[in-house]
Amino acid sequence: MSNMSMLEAVADPVRLRILRRLSEGRTASLADLAHAAGVHVNTVRPRVAELEETAVIERVTDPPAGRGRPSIGYRLAAGWSVPTSDFRGLAQLLATVALRARARPRDLRAVGSEWGRYLHGRPGAHDIPADLPKALEQLGFDARVEDSTVRLESCPCRLVLPDHPELVCDLAAAVTQGVLDGSGSGLAVGEREHDVERRTCRITLVGDRRPGTPRKRPRDGRR
Repeated sequence: MSNMSMLEAVADPVRLRILRRLSEGRTASLADLAHAAGVHVNTVRPRVAELEETAVIERVTDPPAGRGRPSIGYRLAAGWSVPTSDFRGLAQLLATVALRARARPRDLRAVGSEWGRYLHGRPGAHDIPADLPKALEQLGFDARVEDSTVRLESCPCRLVLPDHPELVCDLAAAVTQGVLDGSGSGLAVGEREHDVERRTCRITLVGDRRPGTPRKRPRDGRR
């Protein structure tokens, strides 16, 4: 199993409680973690195994006090920390304001594109497969680029705006376009597919556009 991203690690509420407990800096046993997560030890055990297998946490073995078995505890792996702030509430508020203000889709796309350029940084050639996921992760998306396809998982669309998840999906596509524009790659957002129930999206990148030429409106398919 590959290393787990921060978004994947905290996406599960039990894993998040485990990590918050370990972020206190003290080694914790399985029983301690189960108590902190408010679940049975049998429930917390596979989550701990996942976090350990993907190098998010590490096992610590202490010698026994007497003739018994060594005690086993867990701690966060080096370089890992749990976000101290959760801006989901603010994001929900801002999304609701945009919806009630009846912002036009083209205006929302323009804002998203501007943010994409901002997150991309200074104009010029960059590594799109590396830079695009970093930009989208700052907005709560777990993204990766495979050839000409951008795959988004653990999308926050339903979490931020349950009644209108497509609004957040449109912003993600616009941010993607902003990053592409800022890189001068000549690529553009093409067809899109959203699976709202699974919280996944797929964005196809097309390369038949040169910088400075108008974009065609993407075909948008929702499941």
